[in-house]
Amino acid sequence: MDAAARQLFHSLQRFRELPDYLQVWPGHGAGSACGKALGAVPQTTVGYEKAINWALDIRAEGAFVDAVLAGQPDPPPYFAQMKRVNKLGPASRPASLPTQLAFERLAPALAGEMVVVDTRSADAFAATHLPGAINIPAGDGFLTWAGWLLPYERPLALIVEPTQLAAVRDELLLIGLDQVVGYWTPTVLEVWRATGKATAWYDRQSAATLQPTIARNGVLLLDVRTPTEYAAGHIAGSRNIPLGRLAGQLAELPASQPAIVYCQGASRSPIAASMLQAQGWASVIEMSDGFDGWQAAGAPVER
Repeated sequence: MDAAARQLFHSLQRFRELPDYLQVWPGHGAGSACGKALGAVPQTTVGYEKAINWALDIRAEGAFVDAVLAGQPDPPPYFAQMKRVNKLGPASRPASLPTQLAFERLAPALAGEMVVVDTRSADAFAATHLPGAINIPAGDGFLTWAGWLLPYERPLALIVEPTQLAAVRDELLLIGLDQVVGYWTPTVLEVWRATGKATAWYDRQSAATLQPTIARNGVLLLDVRTPTEYAAGHIAGSRNIPLGRLAGQLAELPASQPAIVYCQGASRSPIAASMLQAQGWASVIEMSDGFDGWQAAGAPVER
């Protein structure tokens, strides 16, 4: 990391020599794990960056290295896979989309034969879902969390709307997750219930509603934000495990204890809630408005 930071510093010195009118088209967007505090503008100019970019304000190499390495996001596990793909090339693109699987394959899949990924919305999943499935909603954020949470060594099966199948499969292929063996449509939940099998659900409550429960203690209060977010302010008594690291630390948590899970604005906590349930948590509550809602309710914040 130190060597790469120094290379970046010297690259920026060459950047300073470019003409101000030269256009810059960023290769990554805001929120990408590929860098620190990446901006959201789709294009810029060298002159504009010279005027406003914090990295170009630092002239001393040592100070730049310290600044750029402080608070760097954790690299997702799929980064290591992408290094291999970038070097050796991707697997051949499948000629066709994954096929719809027979209902009879669902129970063995949920029992551990496959990783079952339900791509419906967090609201739909919370209301009713298949025991053992995890929820990574299709759309914004799907690729990132799939890369953090899905294993490369196990077969995957999707619960997905047919109209979203191609997009979801293609996103998985982008990061080398090419072992999707098939899918079921969301109507499989109706068939599951019709055969007498139970579905699962989890509770969603606002931060204001959850304040008395949290004050009484007796619950596992799980904060799945980044360490930087946690350090800036959190709920007293909470345990910080970033969502991307949760799968590797689930075994350390007391599954017999009721859990309340929250993030900043309730985009990550539903995924975490699904992971807890898939690992056997009997009582899971997801804070539906997150730490933003906690602060808006005037609840105490620990730093």
